Amino acid sequence: MNKRETELKYILESITEDLEGLYPNEQIARMILVIVTIFYLRELEHSEKDQVSRAVLSESRSIAHMLDQAVIELEHLHKEFKGVFTGLVPSFLQYNYSDTVFKTMIEKIINIQFIDQEEIVQFINFIALKYSSNNGGNQTPETIIKLVLGLIDFKNISSVADYCSGISSFAIELFRHFRVEGSNKPVSYYGEEKNASDYLISKLLLNINNVPFFHITNKDVLDRVYREPERLTVDFIWSDAPFGMVWNQSEGQNDPRYKYGIPPKSSADWAFYQNALYHLNNHGQAAVVGTKGTLVRSTEVHIRKAITEEDLIEAVITLPENLYLKTRVGTELIIFNKAKSKSRRGLILFIDASKYTQRLNRNQCSIQEEGISKIVYAYRNGIEEENFSRFVDLAKIREYDYSLNPKEYLDFDVLKHSFHQTVKLGEVAAIRRGVQLTKEELEELSSTATHYLLNIKDIENGRIAYDEESRITYKKQDWLEKFAIRPMDIIMTSKGSVVKFAIVEEKCEEAFVSGNLSIIRVDHALYNVYVLYEFLQSEVGRRMLDGLQTGTTIKLINPSKLEKFEIPLLSIDLMNRVGAELRENKRKYEEQIQEAEQRFTLERGWLLEQIGMSN
Repeated sequence: MNKRETELKYILESITEDLEGLYPNEQIARMILVIVTIFYLRELEHSEKDQVSRAVLSESRSIAHMLDQAVIELEHLHKEFKGVFTGLVPSFLQYNYSDTVFKTMIEKIINIQFIDQEEIVQFINFIALKYSSNNGGNQTPETIIKLVLGLIDFKNISSVADYCSGISSFAIELFRHFRVEGSNKPVSYYGEEKNASDYLISKLLLNINNVPFFHITNKDVLDRVYREPERLTVDFIWSDAPFGMVWNQSEGQNDPRYKYGIPPKSSADWAFYQNALYHLNNHGQAAVVGTKGTLVRSTEVHIRKAITEEDLIEAVITLPENLYLKTRVGTELIIFNKAKSKSRRGLILFIDASKYTQRLNRNQCSIQEEGISKIVYAYRNGIEEENFSRFVDLAKIREYDYSLNPKEYLDFDVLKHSFHQTVKLGEVAAIRRGVQLTKEELEELSSTATHYLLNIKDIENGRIAYDEESRITYKKQDWLEKFAIRPMDIIMTSKGSVVKFAIVEEKCEEAFVSGNLSIIRVDHALYNVYVLYEFLQSEVGRRMLDGLQTGTTIKLINPSKLEKFEIPLLSIDLMNRVGAELRENKRKYEEQIQEAEQRFTLERGWLLEQIGMSN
C-alpha cells in the first residue's frame, strides 16, 4: 500500500470511527459508500464544489433530509442507479441521526483533495471492499483474480458470466485489464448474486467503473432450472462459490444442469461447478475455486468420474493456504474447457503452487509474483516440472479412483515409481481406524474402566503416553479384536495437522485407540515393522502421505487410501537384519533420553536447594 492509499484509508477509518456506536458497521459502510458516490456524480455534473459544500453544511437545513433528496434526485437523473442508493440506504431520516456527526462526516469527504475522477472511483472501490470484508471477508482475493486473468486468453472471448458474483470485483478487474491491454472489443458481462446488498453494490461499482454491456441479477444460483430455453451460454465463466455449502438435494431433481450427478446434501460444490459447465458454449472455458475436499471426497466421485471421462477438465491447481481473509483452508483452482487443444485431449495438467506463498497481513496470505508467473507459464505452454507440474492421462486418473488432488500425481505417484519394486500397504498389513464414540458413550463407558483410550495427544516422539484420566471399558466383545493395541502395532494419527506415529512396546498397557488414530498391524512374515515405521516417517514417506490427505481445515487419512499406499518392496531377510539394528538404535536412544531427563531433574533439584527454592 503506497502513501496515498494509506492516507485515504486513514480518512475512511476516521469517518467510520465518528459513526461507530450510532449505526451498525454494515450500515456505516453503506452510508459512506452512497455519500461518496453522490459527490462523485456531482463532480461529473460539473457542480461547484464550494456551492455543494455550503448547501450541505448549512445550519438551516436538515442534512439527513438533504441527503434523502439528493439520493432521489440522482436516481432520477441517472437511471442506471435506479433503486441502488435507496436500496442501500432506504432513508437517512429513519435513524437517530446527529446533524453534527453528519456534518463532520461530509466535511471530511468534501475536503479530500482527490487527484482526479479516477482516484475517486478507486476510493469508492476501496470502500465497497471494506464493506464486503465486514460482511464476511470471503470476496475473491485480488491475487486469485490476477492469476485467472493471466491464465485465460481473453482475446477470443466475447461474453463472460460470474455466478455468485459478490460485488463483481472480478468483472471490475477484468475490464480494467482490458483497458490496460488497449482492447476495445465489446465484451458482455452477466452476474448472479444471492445477497441483496452485494447485488446493489455490484450495480453501483459496475456503473462507476464504466463497465459496458452488463446485466446483474439478484438470485440464488442454485434455484431450480425448469426450462431449457432459459439457458444462457457464454465463452467464459468465473465462479467463486461458497465452499462446502449445505443445500437441498431435492432442488436438483429434474434440473438439466446436473447431468453428471446430484451432489450430496453436505456440499453444493459440484452443483456450482455443473452450473458453470451447463452455461458454457461449445468452445467455452470456466475457472472455479474449491477446496481439497472438492477433489477427493468419495461422496462426489461419481460426478468427478463422469466429468473426467467426458474430458472437460483441463487443469487443477493447488494454491497456497490462507488466501481468504476469514478462512485458513487451502484452495484449488479448476479450469474446465469444452474445446481442449488436440495436444491436451485425454490429459489433465496438475500444478502444485502451494509453496509460493507470502504474508499479506496478519490474517491473510497471497500468491507470490514468482508463483503467479510460474503457474501461468506452465499452463499456457504445457510445461512439466518435477514436483510442480505434470500432465496425467485418464488411465492414471482411473487408477486413482478419479481423485483430482495434484499432490497425489506430483508427489505420491512420482515418488512410488522411484522405487525398484513396490507393494501396497494393505497387502502386508491390516489397517483399521479406531473406535468412534459420542460424548454420551464416553461418559457411560468411563464408569467401569478396563482399558486406556488413546488419542492424538498420547502419541509423542514415537512413544505412547497412557493418560489415567482417559480410561474406558468395551461396549462389545469384538472391540478386543478390532480396537485394542498389540505389541509391535504401529499407531498412526488419522486426523490432525501433523501425522504422528508410535510403535507399541512389547510390554504395553491394555488400551483401545480412538477414531482419531489408526492401527497398522504388520504381517511379520511379509514386512518388518521397524523398516515400515522408518519409511512412513522419512521425507519421502511423509510427502507421499501428504498426497493422500483429504479434508480442508482438518487433515484426514482414510484407511482405504492407506491400504493402497505403496511402499518399497525389499527382501524380508534384508529388512529383518536392518530392522533389528533400527530397533536396537531406537532402544538406546530412548534409554539415553530417559537417563538425560532423570539427570536433569536431579541436578536441577540440587541446584534449587542451594538457593532455598527446592520443592
